[in-house]
Order: sequence, then structure tokens, then C-alpha cells
Amino acid sequence: MKYDGTTIKEWAGDSQWRAWRADLARFKKHGYSGWGSEGFWALTIYRLQRGLANKKPKIFWLIPKIIAAILKKILTAVTHINLDKGAKIGPGLLIPHVGPIQVYPWASVGADCAIHQVTTIGAGAKPGGPVVGDHVYIGCHTCVLGPVNVGNGAKIGAGAVVIKDVPPGATAVGVPAKNLIPKDEDRTETASQTA
Repeated sequence: MKYDGTTIKEWAGDSQWRAWRADLARFKKHGYSGWGSEGFWALTIYRLQRGLANKKPKIFWLIPKIIAAILKKILTAVTHINLDKGAKIGPGLLIPHVGPIQVYPWASVGADCAIHQVTTIGAGAKPGGPVVGDHVYIGCHTCVLGPVNVGNGAKIGAGAVVIKDVPPGATAVGVPAKNLIPKDEDRTETASQTA
């Protein structure tokens, strides 16, 4: 399959099988084999658990669910990548590096996103989880905490701690993260102020 980040969400729909195929295509597009990547294996187990979650009759699917849970525990112990099956993760996610990554069950990550090593998405003192939009880049050593919204196309810089909303297309940097205005909006604001 040829990967296209702009149409992948519609193509995959709610199918975990199609989302898995999109993940593999994204890894290959970025030069990874997929099969040799710990991030891809973590996504494979996540997609398997999500796919098995509502299968009926439940007693028939109990053994596959137990096997998937054991595989996840082993993979998490080896890679330190923990994608909770309760989290909503869109198709085409790229996890290029092994390392501690924690996505909590109340988090939502959109389509065509990238998560780098040593990242936490979903912890926080306030109830509720973050909603990360589509096409979001999350740099290494970052935390997205509490019920925040990260807009489509946003970038979260390395080492940032996001505790407030990030507008679409903005870049969040620092501790706590501050939003940088995209250059196009900056030029528009400057032009309207001088007029």
C-alpha cells in the first residue's frame, strides 16, 4: 500500500486491520522495515488488543485476549513502550525509536502522528485525558498532561511539558510549554497592526 497521510484517516475508518496496514506503510515510507522496529511491534500488539476487545462471544475470544495481554507485558518489559488498549490511536502512527513511551487509556492520538522516545501522554492531576489531533509531531522527552487539546498539525518540541491547549499548526516548547505563533499568522497579525 502507498501511504498518504492526508487520506489515511478516511481510508482506515474504524478498522484496526486497516490502521495496522497504515502503520506499516508509514514505517516503510520513512525508511524503516517495520518488522525490525520495536515501535511497530508495540503498535501491532495494541491493534490486536483493540481488535479483540469487543469480539463476541467473549468466552470464545478469551484465550486470544490472554495471549495478546501476555505478549504486551513481555514487549513492554523489553521496549518500555506501553500503548494502553483503552487509548484511541489513529492510523499511521510512527514510533521511530525504542524507549519509554506511555500512552494512558484516557488519551486520544489522531491519524498520521509521530511519537518519539521518553514521552508520556495522558497523566496529570486533573481528570480527563489529552486529545491529540492529526499530523502532530511529538518530540522526545515530552509530556502531554491532563485534559488538553493539541490541534492538527501542531509540533511539540523536545523536552516540552504541555499543560495548556496547543492551537492547530502551533509549536509548543518549554516547561511549561508556550505556544509559538506560526510565521504565516505572525505576518498576518503584523500587517493588520500596521494598516
